[in-house]
Amino acid sequence: MTKARLEAFTDGVVAIVLTVLVLDIQIPDSPSLYSILNISNTLLAYTVSFIFVAVIWVNHHRMMQMAEKINYSVIWANIFWLFWLTLCPAVTSWVGRNPNRFWPEFFYVVVYMMWSFSYGVLSKRVVKANDPNSHVAIVLSRDRRSQISMIINLIILVGVFFYPPLGMIGRFFVSAIWIVSYRTANKYFQKVRGLFFKS
Repeated sequence: MTKARLEAFTDGVVAIVLTVLVLDIQIPDSPSLYSILNISNTLLAYTVSFIFVAVIWVNHHRMMQMAEKINYSVIWANIFWLFWLTLCPAVTSWVGRNPNRFWPEFFYVVVYMMWSFSYGVLSKRVVKANDPNSHVAIVLSRDRRSQISMIINLIILVGVFFYPPLGMIGRFFVSAIWIVSYRTANKYFQKVRGLFFKS
């Protein structure tokens, strides 16, 4: 399978997921501001999930742009990542209707945490599929955001036991660290590491 075909398949799945996300919003019949306020939790859950899906899709594109080649290990890792992506509309819908309840927030965090984890797996597969001195291998090997995301996700997972809305709140923090490019992220990481580990 070519890299272009894998990207096309991924783009198609992402487009469907984003469409399903927005179709779940039930627009009220009443033409009033109050009726919109009644679905504000659903709109918030949609916005949070949309931002995260969009941000990670951009990073997936960046990673594939850098990769010179892929193998079947990368393909299956990508499918594993897409599996968790396709569950996002379901948990987003559930948490949008029950923003302060434990189980919806818990499963919301679990699905997105597994999506972050599977993206880390995909990144490692891409590194192994390419030459150790290739641009993509060097850039991805220096990137620490998958590990940082997992730490944040685990903190959020524990946090929802005490304050369920932390599930959606925490998703903003995870999204924020993925907005910047791989090169910029590495610069920030080196600066932070320099502050704590001065020679």
